[in-house]
Amino acid sequence: MRKARAARNPPSRLHEETAARIVGFLKDERFSVGQHLVADDLCKRFGISRTPIHGALRLLEARGLVENRPHRGFVLSRPPDAEVEVEPAVEREDEDARLFVAIADARIDGQLPDQCTQQELVRRFGVHVGVVVRVLRELAKLGLAERKAGNGWRFLPTMGSARAELESYQFRMTLEPEILLQPGFVLDGEWARRVRAHHESFLHRQWRDTLAVEFYEMNAEFHEGLARASGNRHMLGAIQQQNQLRRFLNYHWQYPVERVRESVLQHLAILTALENDDRDFAAVLMRRHLATAPGASQTEPR
Repeated sequence: MRKARAARNPPSRLHEETAARIVGFLKDERFSVGQHLVADDLCKRFGISRTPIHGALRLLEARGLVENRPHRGFVLSRPPDAEVEVEPAVEREDEDARLFVAIADARIDGQLPDQCTQQELVRRFGVHVGVVVRVLRELAKLGLAERKAGNGWRFLPTMGSARAELESYQFRMTLEPEILLQPGFVLDGEWARRVRAHHESFLHRQWRDTLAVEFYEMNAEFHEGLARASGNRHMLGAIQQQNQLRRFLNYHWQYPVERVRESVLQHLAILTALENDDRDFAAVLMRRHLATAPGASQTEPR
């Protein structure tokens, strides 16, 4: 049954890539049958968010490598050195990401109401119902949508104007440099290596609109990871809230592709300063990074 569903709804390019990385990790670490796979640990190891990790685990479940057990989560169901059908990434548009972007565009432009049904989304965007269901479930996990008590779904409040985006950057310019200067700040070296590798590999990707989803998730993980390193739960909570509110606005990417590269390089420069234990310089770079973001200088609604 799972394989039949997978055949009707091909996995995304990102999920394929993440699944392949997980299989390599299981082999390297010599995982045994029945051993638990902790999603949060995988997020930290690969420097990516929970969304692609869960998508990859479901893909591996459909292919028989892992099993989702009640109250335990995903466990290894057969040896990882056995042959697993994890195909190399193919150059094709990612259906899920394409719908993420389309929904974000429609919401930001005021063309999609606060409430709708799955079938209305199928008709509006011309996609398979399976894609709509997957994306709505992911939006629910991200706190961007929720299922109504009756029929249909409700989109939750997000940042939807240039003024709100400007205020967000003003708040973050006050908070995020200070995060790096906290007395309890401790950079996780393994996390830093994973994040650096992800950023450096992203620089070599050919940009397309659907990459806005992965770009934002990588960006969100970077800022949340640094907030977590501060050891201050209130600072971490504030950044997590900002990430949630900003998602649709950033999936609705309207800036030149050069801005993507600039942002990635700025992240790497901040990371380098932290690895060199120069937190004062890292804080300066962080403030500059936020101050030069496109949304930080807007004063009129789009």
